Amino acid sequence: MTVHTVAIVDPYDAGTMLAPAFAEHGVAAVMVGSTLDIPDSEAVSFDPASFARLLPWSEDPETIVAMLRDLGVDQVIAGSERGVELADRLAGALGLSGNGTGLSVARRDKLHMIETAAAYGIRTPRQIAADSLDAILAWIDTDGGWPAILKPRRAKGSEGVRLCTTRDEAAQAFAAIHGVIDRLGSANATVLAQQFLIGREYVIDTVSLDGRHRLAALWAYGKPPPAFASVGLLATKQLLPAKGPLAETLFGFAVDVLEALGIQHGAGHCEVIVDAEGPALVEIGARLHGGPPAHLMCRAATGTSQLDLLIQSYVAPETFRATAPTRYTLNGGAAMALLRDDDLRGMIETLPSAQRVVWNATVGAPQPPVAGLATLIHPDAMEVAADLEIVTGGISCGLVTEHAAIEAIAPEWRALLEHSSANRAFGGPCWYRAALDTASDLSPALVTASRDGRLVGVLPLAWDAARKTACFTTLLSDYNDAIVALGDLAAARALMRFARRHFPAIELGCVRPDADCIRAERMTALVEKKFPCPFADLSAGYEAWLASRSPRFRHDLAQFERRAARSGLAVARLAPGTPDVAALFLGFHRDRFGERSLFARDGAAAAFVRQVLPDLLDNGSALIFALRVKDRIVGLNLCMRGADSLGYWNAGFESAFAPFSPGTLMIHAALREACALGLAELDFLRGAELYKTRWCTGLREIGRLA
Repeated sequence: MTVHTVAIVDPYDAGTMLAPAFAEHGVAAVMVGSTLDIPDSEAVSFDPASFARLLPWSEDPETIVAMLRDLGVDQVIAGSERGVELADRLAGALGLSGNGTGLSVARRDKLHMIETAAAYGIRTPRQIAADSLDAILAWIDTDGGWPAILKPRRAKGSEGVRLCTTRDEAAQAFAAIHGVIDRLGSANATVLAQQFLIGREYVIDTVSLDGRHRLAALWAYGKPPPAFASVGLLATKQLLPAKGPLAETLFGFAVDVLEALGIQHGAGHCEVIVDAEGPALVEIGARLHGGPPAHLMCRAATGTSQLDLLIQSYVAPETFRATAPTRYTLNGGAAMALLRDDDLRGMIETLPSAQRVVWNATVGAPQPPVAGLATLIHPDAMEVAADLEIVTGGISCGLVTEHAAIEAIAPEWRALLEHSSANRAFGGPCWYRAALDTASDLSPALVTASRDGRLVGVLPLAWDAARKTACFTTLLSDYNDAIVALGDLAAARALMRFARRHFPAIELGCVRPDADCIRAERMTALVEKKFPCPFADLSAGYEAWLASRSPRFRHDLAQFERRAARSGLAVARLAPGTPDVAALFLGFHRDRFGERSLFARDGAAAAFVRQVLPDLLDNGSALIFALRVKDRIVGLNLCMRGADSLGYWNAGFESAFAPFSPGTLMIHAALREACALGLAELDFLRGAELYKTRWCTGLREIGRLA
């Protein structure tokens, strides 16, 4: 059958898209209203210009039927929840394909909806409808169980839905529903009480033609913690893949509900909760799902949408039938989020997956409960997941500028560091504190990120007032980074976005290409000043590394070891608590390098080492290797512990022992220890000095974050 003209009853919400979509296929649309006036309560108003005719409202359906017949209407479609029953009546009266009127009430009234589905063998919540609070309380006490859901029978969305944990809450909810006319115009003669099901909520969008059902979209709802007034509220809507065990289970369940409710034609969306027992029906709508943004996002992410498939079922039914088993392909991730924090304006728009952000009020104006809507789409689903947590306020950031407050979070900071990819020394609170204490031109500007009140991120910045720049604290750090748990992209991104919004300028140097702050920024690059960082790959173990070295290197190394042993020289790790370790190191460094020693030339650098080194040794962030002659220490090699590496930071020794190649002996000891600890690298950090090339198997470059 060729469709020339369609009637759309109450084209609101997503139904506003129907007439323009049909027009693209040369099909004219006629608007039919089920009420005298266009209701102000509808979320989205239709565009009258997209319709060929706007029929005057009439209390007599036969009058509308006659006009539609004269206009040659081929199909009647419900444009919103309000129009479902009238669309059924008009289609039946015109003899057009539709879902019939026998179950029209069940497709709108949640009491009859659940009863009809249950009779079909579908799992549903226990329920009762009553015009008496006493009857509802008695049912909850004996059958329904606490907590319980109270809601109107015919309202849409979250209107009037309440989670009641006490008799007082039930009384309050009952009073707010009973006898009230809902926003769709239905009078609540009774109140519906239902069993509260705890689980994840999903929505299955379908399009049906002659009883053949097609999966149009599968969504997971994100909601705030259930409470009296928030149980029905929506926070996020995430598009899910159409293939896999979950999709098969949910689509199969939705098909059963479609059959039970007699939906053989048109759009449907089935809301279910999945708990330990499996899916259970919440409700089903015999119409398009939601508003225009969901369909636009689905189309952008998959190439099609429920709206597109619905149009196809009318204008190209044979194509629809032939492709009904086909499932959409979701490459990456797609989600929508209701925005409730206007303070994020200007930041959300910069997120990698933010495709469209709409705010409901201008800057400075009073903000509505829902401040806006963000559509997130990205080829990498992890990017969408991270951005979704940020836009929904799952991570909160703050700025710590007081030394006492920094000390207070130090234990959490150290614990977080153990689960991160950051260097344990360079990224720890000891390093940060010592750098600030020995740099008079810097003040604390530590950015923190928290999730559910727990510290999940630290960006250890300092404020340089003279340059009006936020920066890392000291040039003595070879690797700088945000401190977040492995894989916590959301926390890293929140830290970086907060810092860039808060500070007029940021200078982040000595950053590795695989740093979390690089991953968080995604679009950034390393720029000058750059430094090479050679490393020895130890992932295959010591013997494999040694076999990769030249014969001459292996010969020389063995000779140095034998000569040292004959002279009573040995290298071993220093134990925590070794006294005077900083003074020893500074003395050895000066003895080795003379006036070229950084620590001899720079008093602040020496002060930094004196403060930080004992703490790093004691907490295991620094592994220090001592060259001894009998009981006397004559050289020290300082190595900084990474997540999966040991970083050779600096060394010094008494110049009298230079003929014994003390640097080689101490590096070899550090390399062996790294292998014994199962670490993947001995990292030689900044500088491509010639001696390092004999030990190293690779090279990375660090630089400043653009």
